[in-house]
Amino acid sequence: MPIELLVTVNETYIPPLKTLLKSIYQNEKQPVRVWLIHRDIAAKQLTALSQWITDLGMRFEVCQATPAVFGDAPITDQYPVETYFRLLSGQILPKTLHRVLYIDPDVLAQGPLDALWQLDMNHQPFAAAAHQDRQQENRQRMPINHAYYNTGVLLIDLDQARQVINFKDVAAYIATHDDLPLVDQDILNGLYGEQVTPIDDKQWNFDVPSYDRYLEAGLTPDWISANTKLLHYQRQPKPWQTEYTGPLGNVYRYMQVNQ
Repeated sequence: MPIELLVTVNETYIPPLKTLLKSIYQNEKQPVRVWLIHRDIAAKQLTALSQWITDLGMRFEVCQATPAVFGDAPITDQYPVETYFRLLSGQILPKTLHRVLYIDPDVLAQGPLDALWQLDMNHQPFAAAAHQDRQQENRQRMPINHAYYNTGVLLIDLDQARQVINFKDVAAYIATHDDLPLVDQDILNGLYGEQVTPIDDKQWNFDVPSYDRYLEAGLTPDWISANTKLLHYQRQPKPWQTEYTGPLGNVYRYMQVNQ
């Protein structure tokens, strides 16, 4: 059975998506099927992307979702409508699909994903990591009694998600909360945070901007290179931008696909 990989991007993020997929290809022995949920990527772009992914030896499936269903959901340049697709992937993807691994396009793989893919989720709809240095800040602004989870890497039990998640609840949460700076991530934590199986951020969702804090906590560069499977270059600027001067830029540039 292949790893079912979910991505949700617009045309702007196709180059970093290719870098993510190239990094997975170079590290993963299991077959991978890529599911793209999109709103309005042009047919010509999809054809080219499909050929590129097929040439990597991966299968490629496309699902188009209409933004009309999202009503008054907050949408910004940093968090376009595509960010909601992962939450509602159970309603968008085929019912024959039971589990997907969602990964943001600003993530880079440096190891195989099979251990995460095969994780026992304890019948929860999600598995995700919490970045420890962001906990106090996010828990102060949100009345939650659990860790604040990052949605850049999200293992989703689609059967459980189909039972738990509907857009009426999401829309009601948006309507009653004026400030959602992290948009769908805030929604997941506010509505479903108690239904998340924790995973280790050091291994599966390494917060690259906090690199120095990981070192202060006792990790070494050699440990990170050998044990961290997914590097998450979250926040701005991104490592494919010329102004990026953050940690592990050389690691990203070595793998980077520019077009």
